[in-house]
Amino acid sequence: MRTPGVIPLLALATSLAPSLAQPMTDVIAVTDFRDQAVDLGAETEDWQPAFQAAIAQARETLKPIYVPAGEYRTRKAIEIVPVEVEGTPFIRNNIRLFGAGPYKSIISQQVETENCVNWTGLTYEEPATHGHLSNICLRGGEVTLNIKWHNYFTMDSCYIVGAAQEGVHAEGWSSRFLNSTFRWCTGTGFFGGGHFNNCVIRDCYFSRDGIGILLSGVHGSRIESCGLESCARAAVFARGTRGLTISNCYFEGNGYKNVDLLPVEGSANTVHLDLNCWAISIHDCIFRKNLDDEGALISIADCRGGHIYDNYFYCYNPGKNGIKLRARSETKPDAEPVIADLTLERNWWENLEHPLTEAEPGVYERALERGCSFDWPLSQTAD
Repeated sequence: MRTPGVIPLLALATSLAPSLAQPMTDVIAVTDFRDQAVDLGAETEDWQPAFQAAIAQARETLKPIYVPAGEYRTRKAIEIVPVEVEGTPFIRNNIRLFGAGPYKSIISQQVETENCVNWTGLTYEEPATHGHLSNICLRGGEVTLNIKWHNYFTMDSCYIVGAAQEGVHAEGWSSRFLNSTFRWCTGTGFFGGGHFNNCVIRDCYFSRDGIGILLSGVHGSRIESCGLESCARAAVFARGTRGLTISNCYFEGNGYKNVDLLPVEGSANTVHLDLNCWAISIHDCIFRKNLDDEGALISIADCRGGHIYDNYFYCYNPGKNGIKLRARSETKPDAEPVIADLTLERNWWENLEHPLTEAEPGVYERALERGCSFDWPLSQTAD
């Protein structure tokens, strides 16, 4: 006898199945437009026209675009720009592009000076909105994924690799970047700026990038539960940033110089707060060795109202600097940066030569005069 009000699991699963599955007839497959690709199998192969045809069809049918497993070489940027429809401002912007997996479906830009995908608004006042990219690899190009003037964008389970400059260039608010990998991007794996507000980078991995994440002109965004390893100039570089939280992240082996593929001038750090950084919170992270002895695991040139707490600075092999206070920024070396109302507390360190140090004499004292509180003593003034 069935207990009243209890639905058998089999019946429940059956009732949910149609909402969880997505029949392939409900999508636009880019391979259906292979006749529009150029020079298939040749050195000059270009799938970009096929993608443009699939995008046009998706706009007409409001269906998502599916990229089956395989490599799709392009020689021009794939363009996804908003189309205004009177009375329905979001519908024609809401393009979804997905593949069979981040290592199975690959869009590969063959021309270094071209972007791979431009998924942009027309202007700041005419933005793209609600784009969704998932389960796909984008490779190469000057900027691999350009989402300038794009709000409410979602990236999930993607692989961004081999950008000549930027893996992702993101401008816009309330976007989410999830479960994705950014590797071998010469300039930066991820750039966020231009009203990059209320955005989240979560559960992502950055490796072998010039800079893992570069933030410039950011308000109220978060970097959460990410792994950042072997980024050359910095794992995270922030300037003009207010209300940033970095939490529950893992950093190892960042900040290295004199590498032919990713050259660095000046010091190389793991996290660097450069100029006009306000209300920065860094907590519950693990910081392992920074490889440049002139750099630090956390380097601070300008931070006002910040809080650094409950982090673990762990160097299995002896490391040089934990937190380093600097007298000048990289963005404007002639400007006087400010370190004020910064609280450093409840952090733990092992095997660091200088847990808290200053780049020049007097930086630490000025910080104390400006309301900073450090529960670590100053270990040394750098030469």
